[in-house]
Amino acid sequence: MKSKITQALVERSPAPERGRSALYADTEMRGFYLIVTPTKRSFYVQSLVNGKQVRTKLGDHPAMDAKQARDAARTTLVGMRGGTNPNEERRRARARGITLREALELHLAAKRLADRTKDGYRYNLEQYVADWLDRPLAELGADRAAARERHRRITEKHGAPSADNVFRIFRAVYNRGLREHPELPPNPCGNVDYHGLRRRKVDANGNKLRAWGEAVLRLHPVRRDLHLFMMMTGMRRGAACEARAADLDLTSKLLHVPKPKGGSSRAFDLPLSGPLADLFGHRLKENPRVQRGAQWLFPADSESGHVAEVAQHELDGLTGHALRHTFATLAVQAGVPLLELKYLLNHAASNVTMGYIHVGPEHLRKHQETASRYILEQLGLEHEPGRWPPRLKE
Repeated sequence: MKSKITQALVERSPAPERGRSALYADTEMRGFYLIVTPTKRSFYVQSLVNGKQVRTKLGDHPAMDAKQARDAARTTLVGMRGGTNPNEERRRARARGITLREALELHLAAKRLADRTKDGYRYNLEQYVADWLDRPLAELGADRAAARERHRRITEKHGAPSADNVFRIFRAVYNRGLREHPELPPNPCGNVDYHGLRRRKVDANGNKLRAWGEAVLRLHPVRRDLHLFMMMTGMRRGAACEARAADLDLTSKLLHVPKPKGGSSRAFDLPLSGPLADLFGHRLKENPRVQRGAQWLFPADSESGHVAEVAQHELDGLTGHALRHTFATLAVQAGVPLLELKYLLNHAASNVTMGYIHVGPEHLRKHQETASRYILEQLGLEHEPGRWPPRLKE
């Protein structure tokens, strides 16, 4: 309906029924409107902008009254008839204002990431580019030389792996901001010279493995069993240290891993070989804290209550992720097929065909048995079924 938009009209126009709205077109200024809904009274303008009808909101009552709305409408309509789209201008303003910190939260909210991964993203940006966090992405994107220079400085001070890792995270976060605001400058990481580090090669020859097997038996029983568990499964450090008694089913010989790398969507059941089942059976019997209901299978007097740091100088560097490399190598040498090895390692599907295949733990257990027997043999250890720990071969 048509009516001059006055303060009296704004305040006294009846609210429509739920789900409906009433539109008032101003009789004195073409393109100026009041829209009344059951919960709001809002001012709008509409006009042709470069041949296209564009409607934009000016504001809501009571934050904006009728006189303020009329003044804003007059100015906005002049700009629109001159070719300025206020909606696009607002989008550009938001793009200019979004900060790296805001883009990080946008990226983390959009991804199904484990809490540990999210903490890693935040740590890397807060540790190495803290002064960038509250700067607009538009500024960071416009200074491509600064991105290259910061990568170089991190390389000199903290090493090439840290520099590449920080800027891979920065690149992903900036790209998420760019998807939200296409008006931003291109990603400045295009001007970063990554080192392109290759996956490290783990040296685990026969002599080193036998020395490792002898050294691991001399460790504290909890740490001994943790390292042997990681050696015989290739389990990542975080998932191994956080293994819980509640997720262990010795009857079915399974360990449920609820939060591996990739988060809960990548949860899986790890089949246990005979030696692995004996390892966990021994853990339950030996550790009274577990018997009393403590959740961790590898407990420690730490803030978290479980072993958190796996570095062990007695093991000559063959700890942590190096054990994952070693397990994969030895499992292949033992004859475990690559497809089954991928499932034992819980690697994501690398192609369409693998995505169609769903292999159960019973099928995988025989390959886990093969790997465990071979690995213990290479370590120079002898396992007697039903007993733990293994002993050195004579």
